[in-house]
Amino acid sequence: RRDRKALGGPPPPEPAEEGEEEAEKEELEGEAAIPGLYPALRKEEEALRLRLEAIERRCTEMMTDLRSREATLHVRMDGMLGQRFRSEVDAIGTLITTIKTAVENGERLYHELRLAQSDLLIDENSLTYTLYTPPPPPPQQQQASGTGG
Repeated sequence: RRDRKALGGPPPPEPAEEGEEEAEKEELEGEAAIPGLYPALRKEEEALRLRLEAIERRCTEMMTDLRSREATLHVRMDGMLGQRFRSEVDAIGTLITTIKTAVENGERLYHELRLAQSDLLIDENSLTYTLYTPPPPPPQQQQASGTGG
C-alpha cells in the first residue's frame, strides 16, 4: 500500500460488499454469534416457504374437490326431496279419492285412515264404527197387554 501511495495512485478499493454482508450477518446473528447460523436460517426459511406453498396447493385442491362434491350432493338432495314431495302428494291424492268415493257411495269408513309420510295406511285393527249392529230388541207386547187390563 505504501508503494501505491508513494507513486501517487489512488488506493485500491476495499471490497465493500463483503464487508457489508459480514456486518449484516454479525448483526443478524447478534449475541449468539454461532458460525454458519445465518446461512442455515436462510436454508430453513426457504424450506419452510416451499412447505407452506405445498400445503397451500394441497388445501386449494381439497377445497376444489369439496366444492364439486357439495354441488353434486345438492343436486342429489334436490332430486330426493322432489321425489319425496311427489310421493307424499300422491298419498294425499289417494286419501282424498278414498274419502270422496266413500262419501259419494254413502258408505261408512270403518277403518282409520292415516298418512305416514308418503304412505296411506288403512288401519284394519282399529274401527271408527262397529261392524255389527245388534238386532233391535223384541217388541214388548207382554208388558203392554198386562197393563191394559
